[in-house]
Amino acid sequence: MNRVVIRKDNKILSAQFNEKNVSDLSVYESDALESFYTIGAVYIGKITNIVTNLNAAFVNIGAAPDGSGPTNCFLPLDDLKPTVNAPDFAPVFIKRNHPEKVCPGDELLVQIHREPIKTKPASLTSHLSFSGRYAVVLPNSTSLSISKKITDTTWKDRIRAFLEPLTGQSVGIIVRTNAYEADINEVEDEIRRLSTVCRSVMDQAPYRKPFTCLYMPVPMWLADLRDARNFGEPMSIVTDDADLYAQMHAYLVEGYHFPEENLTLKPSEALTSLFNMERILEDALRKRVWLNSGAYLVIEPTEALTVIDVNTGKAINKKDMRSHIFSINKEAAAEAARQIRLRNLSGIILIDFINMPEKEDKAELLKYLGDLLLQDPVKTNLIGISKLDLVEITRQKVRRPLHEAMGRKED
Repeated sequence: MNRVVIRKDNKILSAQFNEKNVSDLSVYESDALESFYTIGAVYIGKITNIVTNLNAAFVNIGAAPDGSGPTNCFLPLDDLKPTVNAPDFAPVFIKRNHPEKVCPGDELLVQIHREPIKTKPASLTSHLSFSGRYAVVLPNSTSLSISKKITDTTWKDRIRAFLEPLTGQSVGIIVRTNAYEADINEVEDEIRRLSTVCRSVMDQAPYRKPFTCLYMPVPMWLADLRDARNFGEPMSIVTDDADLYAQMHAYLVEGYHFPEENLTLKPSEALTSLFNMERILEDALRKRVWLNSGAYLVIEPTEALTVIDVNTGKAINKKDMRSHIFSINKEAAAEAARQIRLRNLSGIILIDFINMPEKEDKAELLKYLGDLLLQDPVKTNLIGISKLDLVEITRQKVRRPLHEAMGRKED
């Protein structure tokens, strides 16, 4: 498995190849504005306005680096309350005008939860967390939880007993899926590093001015490489950019023991001959996607949702139509799941498959599609099929879709 990382038009492109197919393509801005909104960055924000009908506050975290003026980020008021998983949670106010309600002028610690998307401002959270590859550390907590995706109870009991002494240091710990079968000492070392960062932020906060950035995590493109699920399996990372190579070497090789021989700096010409990123990017921005059968998908992102339409195209078979249509729909489901992830489509997604009268065929197709969507690292839900035979999907919005990130409309 190969991961290619290049720089293009002041953006960083990261693509994952499984054999000859691209399974993941991410675009990251590399300018100051993108860094300002890095997911996980912690600021001392000042509340500028309370909008009761939205049940939200707008919080200024400082002047935007692009010169557009003060920022106004979105903070749901419910975010300031304890949750089932954090019953003792309390937001960290640096300055508060009223002890029982949130008011304009209040200053508190906030963290970037989601970057700006289109006209929507960045979203904030007051539930601070400091993430690494193996664990997440929480301030002012003593909880210890383990990813539900880890089902090995023997391993969970062992890691819990090993880490419990660390929770007595005013930090909570969430053990991530990547920690499973990792070197337990590496997990402990990372938690200690994150705990030091966490305590440093909390200790500095009362003495710093509003709009101060107290913590800036590594760029998202590096964090995504760090968190790749196949990190412990054979994987190579290739780039043609010396600066990107140096950053990956310092962070992944020196910090996380990524095999140095699997990180390669190649000339641009050699990289282009192996992985034609220009063509891959163009294909991922096209409206029409052809399937091997001769059928095709039409992918139409709109302001409210994304529609994926399945067409028979050149795939004509007059003998066994039921089997033929099911085969096309199954091929389309696999490609739709790949395109959703490749293009980072989010929100509401509707798929209009070719009509299948038989309920058994619909149920089997939904089961197949649901299994494919479970492999998506971004939270994706298959809602079901409507009375109009449209398959409904929702996918969590974290970053901008590919066509927005590239400043392009799909062809």
